[in-house]
Amino acid sequence: MRQGQPRLSARWRAHLTSILNLVLFGLALLGLDRLLASYQPAEIIQSLVAVPFTTIALAAAICALGYLALIGYDYVAFRIVGRDLSLLEMLVPSFVSFAVSNVAPASVVTAGGVRYRMYRPHGLTIAGAAAVAGLNVVTYTIGLCALAGISLILHPTGGPAVGLGLSGKLLGGVLLAGVVAYLAATQFTGRSLRIGRRVLRLPTLRLALAQLGVSVADWLFSAAPLYVLLLTVAPVPFFAFLTTFLIGQFAALLAPIPGGVGVFEAVVLVLRPPSVSAPQALAALVLYRVLYYLLPLIVAGIILAVRAARQARESDRPLHELAVRSAALVPRALGLIAFLAGVVLLVTGAIPADDRRLAWLATFLPLAVIEASHFLASVAGAVLIVFAWGVDRGVRFAYHAVVGLFACGALLSLLRSFDVRLASFLAAACVLFLLAGRTFPRGGSLVREPMEPRWIFTVGAVLLVDFWIALLTYRHVPFGRQTWWRFALEGHGPRSVRAAVGASIVLLLWALARLISGVAPSSRRR
Repeated sequence: MRQGQPRLSARWRAHLTSILNLVLFGLALLGLDRLLASYQPAEIIQSLVAVPFTTIALAAAICALGYLALIGYDYVAFRIVGRDLSLLEMLVPSFVSFAVSNVAPASVVTAGGVRYRMYRPHGLTIAGAAAVAGLNVVTYTIGLCALAGISLILHPTGGPAVGLGLSGKLLGGVLLAGVVAYLAATQFTGRSLRIGRRVLRLPTLRLALAQLGVSVADWLFSAAPLYVLLLTVAPVPFFAFLTTFLIGQFAALLAPIPGGVGVFEAVVLVLRPPSVSAPQALAALVLYRVLYYLLPLIVAGIILAVRAARQARESDRPLHELAVRSAALVPRALGLIAFLAGVVLLVTGAIPADDRRLAWLATFLPLAVIEASHFLASVAGAVLIVFAWGVDRGVRFAYHAVVGLFACGALLSLLRSFDVRLASFLAAACVLFLLAGRTFPRGGSLVREPMEPRWIFTVGAVLLVDFWIALLTYRHVPFGRQTWWRFALEGHGPRSVRAAVGASIVLLLWALARLISGVAPSSRRR
């Protein structure tokens, strides 16, 4: 019994962590929903389309400069630990490390692991990577405290919804005092500082000032793109915006959610100036997420793929090495495709279909077929998301199931709304899976397969977002007891809600099966 207790404890701890993250994410979505309660989805789309392309290009250029500034973190940290690398040598490893860690939970741990893999050819050890990660946290923090202190002193209210007043100025003074204390410690306490039983190695004052400069530049460059996007709507005082931005980033740091998604947006929407409406602020936030988080992550993925291909080419057996590396990456890539396909099926089931296509479809098919196809397409999307995890694990049963779901999804997409583009995407994905069938040799039961906490959170987050989109889209549709059983060609609201409920039942049944099976989540791949 005692031998089973640690495993049981670890299993439930992992489950509870994922559930806590989902609860926080759900609360963030609830906050966004309350803030957008009086607006129509069309207003958000109009605000998104209204942003000029030149503004988006300028914000993208500032994001690029911001990622160049991030190199300074590694440059200063390597100088402190006594390793000298040129800025050119740090360019790619630093960019990839920060692009990945910015969208990952436990970003300090994630960045340390990625940084070790990227800098290992330059002689970085595991201990060295941990030291660099810790120093980067210190650098990150002192810049945050310095800018937050200045912003709170110059603009203590931080937004219309927060009346900090004199308390804001006091807090700003405390933060600046902490920065001054750190700089003073580097000058007057020697190269180390004892805190309890731990001895912290301190940099020189010159390197500490470099830490401060790098961090301040990073925070300014990371805030500037969002500021530029908001300026197209209304003139916003910079320090008022900066206070809001820093408060949002601090709240996102406290929430163990990948990239602080939802939390940061909710804080910015709450503290936005009166001259900026919620749809306008949300449109700017969506573009900011794409420019500062998503695009760098895509570029980092391309860089890693090119780097792996180059390493394979330089080996003694380049074709064999390339085949081995590709075979290792194929399940992950196909798992991502299956996951995205499931998400698309769920989202398209939560929003209204084109009325003209539906009217044309109704001339050939009875309403019952259209209604059933809509419901089953969302259920297929939910099952695809679950089996995408099995594909990522390389389980052959999941591979066969996904191939069948792609075929069914393509057919259901045509029957529910004659969505040719979605059906073509699913058919192309099905062909791609068939071509990659040899990379799935391993059998096994998905019920007994360890599920990583990140997948548990991801599946739950998709379900929450699907419900939120349906709620946001049909908020102004009156729902009653009879609405659930209202079947009509123009009944988009009841149809979408039924589909969302069906998808959620599938995912909840799967979660229940996981709990009953007693399989501990695991981050190890077989």
